[in-house]
Amino acid sequence: MLGTTLDYFVLRGFAHKRNLATEEQLDELFSQVPAGSLEEEMPKFRKLLDRFEGHLPVDHRLRYLDMGCGTGGLALAFAGLGVKRITGVDFLPRNIERAQAHARQAGADRGVQFICRDLRAWAPEEKYDVLLSFDALEHIEDPRAFLRKMSDFIAPGGVAVLAFGPLFHSPFGDHMQDFFRLQIPWRGILFSEQAVLRVRRECFRSTDPAKGYREIAGGLNLMRYSEFLKDVRETGWEFDYLGVNTFLKRLPLLRFLSDTFMRLPVVRDYFVHNVYAVLRRAA
Repeated sequence: MLGTTLDYFVLRGFAHKRNLATEEQLDELFSQVPAGSLEEEMPKFRKLLDRFEGHLPVDHRLRYLDMGCGTGGLALAFAGLGVKRITGVDFLPRNIERAQAHARQAGADRGVQFICRDLRAWAPEEKYDVLLSFDALEHIEDPRAFLRKMSDFIAPGGVAVLAFGPLFHSPFGDHMQDFFRLQIPWRGILFSEQAVLRVRRECFRSTDPAKGYREIAGGLNLMRYSEFLKDVRETGWEFDYLGVNTFLKRLPLLRFLSDTFMRLPVVRDYFVHNVYAVLRRAA
């Protein structure tokens, strides 16, 4: 906005170091599983059910695959509602270690398992009736390739359930809120990428050498909503359900404004915060 140097000084004034940590410290933190930490996932799960507006399948007869399961909380929430067979996959070892500890803590049976794999190269031994991807698609380097790869995992007649966001071009899509005292909307677009990442190194992740958003731990792919719609169509999927910003449904005025922006093809990319979608293979 003002040039890399001036952008840095503006952003640095709004930053804090309360969440500063190295990767080694994060590994150590994730190795500890405090009692009751799993209970915090159930309110998140109920919120997710609400935002899918009745379109999130929970059925004990189905086989589930949680792609990018993180620390396993949502997979175990499904298990707590009666799902008998669910597999969580994540590429970060510390996430899987904590997920397995959560499973032991919850007394989950053998039908619930967590494995550390890179989904891009993974070949499962079975197909799944429901694919789950929560808070992941905006981080995946090549979302189109991921959507195409999902067809290798799904059983005939199965569905893929995606919930993701905020998308990068939305008001808070840079995912950098954890080290700013003041949240400036569209920060990732308005300010230099180099300036934002310099502040991130100084105030949040000092051992992450990333020089671009795509390189940070976890990654940000900068995907636009319009690109997601095109990728779905061109990789052989179709929508059973598509909801955008459904968290606004209890705020009628904001929901009305959001729905209005969705009808404007160019503008809508800058106002899609969260996407909730159920996909199936096109006939």
